[in-house]
Amino acid sequence: MSNYQRLILSDRQQPTPNTETALSAIEVDRNRIVQCSPVRRLQQKTQVFPLDVKASVRSRLTHSLEVKEIGRQLALMVLAELEPDVEQQAFVSLVEMACLLHDVGNPPFGHFGEVVMIDWLRTRLPSLFQQAVGKKSRQWPMLIADLQQFEGNAQSLRLLHSLQGLNLTLSQLAALQKYVRGAYQRQSSAPWQQKPGHYFSERPLIQQMRALFPTTVRGRYPLTFLMEAADDMAYGVADLEDAVDRGVLSLAELEQALLSDGNDYLKDCWQQAKAGDPDFFSRFRQHINDDLQVLVSEQYLAHHSAILDGSHNTPLLAVEQAPAQALQWLKDFARRQVFNRREVEALELSGFAALKGVLEAFAPLLALPEQEFISLDSRQDAEGLVLRRLYHRLPPRHLAAYQRDSRNADLFEDASEREWYFRVRLLLDFVSGMTDTYILEEYRLLCGFQG
Repeated sequence: MSNYQRLILSDRQQPTPNTETALSAIEVDRNRIVQCSPVRRLQQKTQVFPLDVKASVRSRLTHSLEVKEIGRQLALMVLAELEPDVEQQAFVSLVEMACLLHDVGNPPFGHFGEVVMIDWLRTRLPSLFQQAVGKKSRQWPMLIADLQQFEGNAQSLRLLHSLQGLNLTLSQLAALQKYVRGAYQRQSSAPWQQKPGHYFSERPLIQQMRALFPTTVRGRYPLTFLMEAADDMAYGVADLEDAVDRGVLSLAELEQALLSDGNDYLKDCWQQAKAGDPDFFSRFRQHINDDLQVLVSEQYLAHHSAILDGSHNTPLLAVEQAPAQALQWLKDFARRQVFNRREVEALELSGFAALKGVLEAFAPLLALPEQEFISLDSRQDAEGLVLRRLYHRLPPRHLAAYQRDSRNADLFEDASEREWYFRVRLLLDFVSGMTDTYILEEYRLLCGFQG
């Protein structure tokens, strides 16, 4: 049996009544993923420029489609050098779908939105817990640490598994996990622990995944490396292309900086692509990506044994080779010269106000003792009527997950803490799932400005 026959499996957390081969199960996954609502919502979520109406500028959906295609090409290049008994269709599909899904857990306004949410959680949750529950169990420090972090990768797993109930194969879910640390665990300098990869709410799923793939206890599932590289390759040039298209950055500014500070490889790519000619950026991007694809596949194969046993501890593009260094220069330049432009920051300020405003508007639901929260429909006083209307704005799917898990979820020592934990998750699931336009509309409504 090859290594990949142990990695590409039909196993799901909830077994299906029909016997599935690995390939048929992963094809079913593909169908479920492409048709799920979190993928559709990516069309109205930020890539770089929030709320942009210009069709040529990327959304999270168009970015994810580009990542998916790059991931496909990387998978095919790697497969050409692997043993012939690898199930090639399943291998490619796992990489493609991991690429398509890699951003579904991102909140409105992308990574900026994550920072805003984390700040609010760290500031507000302790006092809200004190009002709602008060008494702390010895498990509580771990649970509050978990709740006070928000990370798009961890939310992706929760969204697909616990909220959407897609029941994807454990192979497909493992391919999504860029980080191996739980949000309830201390951050360390160990590989893949810089950020949380899952929440305490998904710990039983992670335990099952690790039992099936033991190397993921300390390392990544191998195909995750290809998904990560595809993402880096996709946005390296694309963010700058969008900035020029949007008029935030001029082609002359980029050219001057690149020819002054870029490495010789990058300068050569620029000159060969002929800046100013039609389809310049397409040629420039393709030239770099062709070389990066070769580099990524070489790195994957060079470190193949360590990748398979979970001990490889660096991204495939973290190498001192000219194409990788060129890509890093482009990403650093975008960070310095695009993301801090006045126009981009002004749009992010709108997102800041909306995110904090919506979270704060719903915060009173978290201050209620459990019995008051679950009996809101019977309240007739003025405050109760307002809280009831807030409660009714929560999506039925998310409420169903709350009602299921707040009563029955495993691994919690105290029932009241479990209920409040999932009440917080209910709010975070609701807010993080909003598109940029939806959260602005919700904020306007809550401020009384909808008209």
